[in-house]
Amino acid sequence: MKKSSAIFSLILILVFSFTAVPWVAGLQSSPTAQPQTSPSGASPAPAQSPTVSPEASPQPSATPEHKLTPAEEKDLLASVDEILHFAGTDTLLPVKHNVKRAIVSREHVARYLDEKMESDVDRIRFERSELVLKKFGLLPRTFDLHSFLLKLLTEQVAGYYDEKTKTMNLLDWNEAEMQKPVMAHELTHALQDQSYNLEKMSKHEEEIEKHGLEDLDALLRNDEASSARSAVLEGQAMIVMLDYVLAPMGHSVQERPETVDVMQAASMDKSKDSPVFDSAPPLLQEELIFPYREGMTFIKELLVNGGKKAAFAGALDRMPQTTREIMEPKEYLAGRRVPPLLLPDMGFLKKEYEGYDAGAVGELDVKILLKIYADEKVAARLTPEWRGGAYYAAGRKGAKPPDKNSSAHVGLYYISKWATDGAAQEFAKVYSAALKQRYNGLQRAAGSAAKPGLAQFASTDGPIFIQQTGSTVVATESFDPESADQLIQAGLKHGQQEPQPAAGSVR
Repeated sequence: MKKSSAIFSLILILVFSFTAVPWVAGLQSSPTAQPQTSPSGASPAPAQSPTVSPEASPQPSATPEHKLTPAEEKDLLASVDEILHFAGTDTLLPVKHNVKRAIVSREHVARYLDEKMESDVDRIRFERSELVLKKFGLLPRTFDLHSFLLKLLTEQVAGYYDEKTKTMNLLDWNEAEMQKPVMAHELTHALQDQSYNLEKMSKHEEEIEKHGLEDLDALLRNDEASSARSAVLEGQAMIVMLDYVLAPMGHSVQERPETVDVMQAASMDKSKDSPVFDSAPPLLQEELIFPYREGMTFIKELLVNGGKKAAFAGALDRMPQTTREIMEPKEYLAGRRVPPLLLPDMGFLKKEYEGYDAGAVGELDVKILLKIYADEKVAARLTPEWRGGAYYAAGRKGAKPPDKNSSAHVGLYYISKWATDGAAQEFAKVYSAALKQRYNGLQRAAGSAAKPGLAQFASTDGPIFIQQTGSTVVATESFDPESADQLIQAGLKHGQQEPQPAAGSVR
């Protein structure tokens, strides 16, 4: 499914905080030992950092907001070169040229956020998928995604590298020492940009998004590849930031990889520093944290198993293509890749339906689905059995939904593949059991067990069919029975075909 991470890759949000601060602070008394990090292309702000926009700002604090003095600004700007070279030494990525730097105001950042929200292709796609996510049961029916994203983007920021202007932007209202770990994170992105052209990567993804449903294969491949790429970029930046914090004690993640595990364990507790994020549905929390938490663990594993060259330039040269490779680094290291499961020909739908949305359902998506539909234990056991997935949503022509949250007029088609028949059967049962959470008036249809592996239901959104055959599961929701049958047959035939795998792919 489409991730919301692209827009956040340039904007610093306080979400994935270093709640291991007491432990880090015990190693180093310097303020730089207390950074907080976020899940998007920028790093998170210190806990006391206020929001960007006046409308979203909390009530005035008794402690006046810090304002950088001219001397502090000069020192902060001068430290960019030092930290850039630290990041270059830490990553072995060459410093090809200095990075432009600027001190920006709260008003400047607010304008920047507004412009990104208006133009960001990824954000537009994600909002288009909002109704489908609600139909999947991943967002509450009355949830307003656009308003939430605006609040989250303005909750807390702490400096960002802008790949378009090639500028490191620092904030005039945050303590200088607190911004230096943020710089270590963001200047890692600058080095990635100098050698691999991050803007070119973004433009390639934007072109795919602009074509949308015109090229379903490209769209599905990009969904997973973009999420994996984001995890590599952010995971590397997180490692460098932690190395910067550990450097005064003479330590590094490569020398002490357990520091990542300690931080990850501590971060499982909510910091309460990000109330908007803490109020987010599990889907958004998981997706926003993924590039930072799993990305950092992924890069740590590469660092331990292959050293700096493998963890930095090596990963950028051979980008993982799926969230599975990020979540299971041993699969990536062994060169085992799961070929993308694309959608079958669905031309027969065009008479009654028109395309609405489509996307990959990767291992990360399945983990989120299982945690919401079942529980953590089921998710932990079944997620590694994933071997591919995709969905397609189509709107019934001429339908007039009673309100924006109505989804009866949207047919949802979901096909997934599993490592074994048993795993597919278990997933089908979990998916069926969760329907009661998603639909009103759900009833199991009489005689639905007449066909092996078939579960049939009736709901206020229309008929639902879930067919498990071998290692393939096909679900159709709200399509008329004739179209549903055609979709199931096409999906089962498609699922039995072996895609052309790359070398080392898992079958």
